[in-house]
Amino acid sequence: MTHNATHGLEDFHTITPHLIVRDAARAIEFYKRAFGAAELYRNLAPDGKSIMHAELMLGNSRFLLHDEFPEQGALSPLAYQGTAVTLHLYVADVDAVYASAVEAGAEVLMPLEDCFWGDRYGILRDPFGHRWSVATRLKDLSPHELQARAGAFNAEHQDWPQK
Repeated sequence: MTHNATHGLEDFHTITPHLIVRDAARAIEFYKRAFGAAELYRNLAPDGKSIMHAELMLGNSRFLLHDEFPEQGALSPLAYQGTAVTLHLYVADVDAVYASAVEAGAEVLMPLEDCFWGDRYGILRDPFGHRWSVATRLKDLSPHELQARAGAFNAEHQDWPQK
């Protein structure tokens, strides 16, 4: 039997981040304060304390999160001392969002700057180990313009990336 249940999927796009965090309740509050996310709902685990599933809206997109469950192999970036993923947000006012995130407890990894690819851009790490890049588009560039700017950047920054 085939079902076409699509109610409520309009907020889900082709890819939806599903974050594992240590202390999901605190993470939800951080994402609300830092990025203006809205909590849609949460489900508690059988222990009555851990969050086994929560959904939040950030702009026009949902993202999901839950607490670590080490016994199931569900570990946050804090367990690995880092992450291989950066979540990227395009926002109308990067300076305001960046400042809110830092005020809420995010660590600055790359200060905001006007970058060669046409964005005002910076990178943060949230208190739960996830990396976030935040940007506002300043100028639309053609692929040719972007490649020329990248070449100029590379010529000026032979020591990049610095340790």
